[in-house]
Amino acid sequence: MKLSAHLGFQFNEVPFLARFADAAKAGYKGVEFPSPYNHDPAVLKEELDRNGLHLVQIAAPMGNSQAGDKGMTPFPVRVEEYKRSIQTALNNAVYLGCPRIHVMAGIVAREADASWAVYVANLRAAVELFSASGITTLVEVMSPRGMPNFYLSSFELAERLFNEITDPNLQVLIDTYHVASLGLDVVATLKEWLPKTGHIQIADYPDRHEPGTGSLPFGAIFNAVAAFGYDQWIGCEYHPLGDTVSGLRYLAPYLANSEVLLRPGYCPQHRDP
Repeated sequence: MKLSAHLGFQFNEVPFLARFADAAKAGYKGVEFPSPYNHDPAVLKEELDRNGLHLVQIAAPMGNSQAGDKGMTPFPVRVEEYKRSIQTALNNAVYLGCPRIHVMAGIVAREADASWAVYVANLRAAVELFSASGITTLVEVMSPRGMPNFYLSSFELAERLFNEITDPNLQVLIDTYHVASLGLDVVATLKEWLPKTGHIQIADYPDRHEPGTGSLPFGAIFNAVAAFGYDQWIGCEYHPLGDTVSGLRYLAPYLANSEVLLRPGYCPQHRDP
């Protein structure tokens, strides 16, 4: 498996720019984070290159994060802002060599504020723009438990979306935590959606910590992913229960420099058989 460190969730013990080196030391070959826009792209590229890391996915600008924005895609009044956001995302992805851009749907407080037709049209515009540069557009189903009032909140809606946009450059991001939060079987969902899956993220359920701290059978999940032929990146988007490195012990067999992780110290209680 190819595991990528989510630098928004992991290695928070150090400032953001120091997390690249820590991720590489732990054995990661890929990293991801939603927003590169608060940093000089040249500085980010230098950190990636210095540490031999691939940037595997970013998100398009989500709007005003301080106001709780998690995307602008379905809002008719924000179409022009949205168009600027996907161009900004493309510019950064091309410069940083990132092959996937996650276009988040957005938080919808009132149903009247959003439009399905606008959502589809905006996503189609992103797919056309990104695919011209060889970049995949990702969308993610987020559960009401994990992200209240998120617009793309079910796989039924996702199926409707993929029926309307049949371009293979539109793919789904599957997050094990959100799948479990929706009351769905993670392995069955992966099996059903794998042909349209461009990225997977992992976190245990119910507390969204590292694998082995909750109820999800990650041994079976990893075996199933391999059996289904998925060979893309798997992002570690979880909140470490303790410090990041100690919490990586469960994933050590899948990381290149696993000897770094096998020192004495904190180890979560694994519930996987």
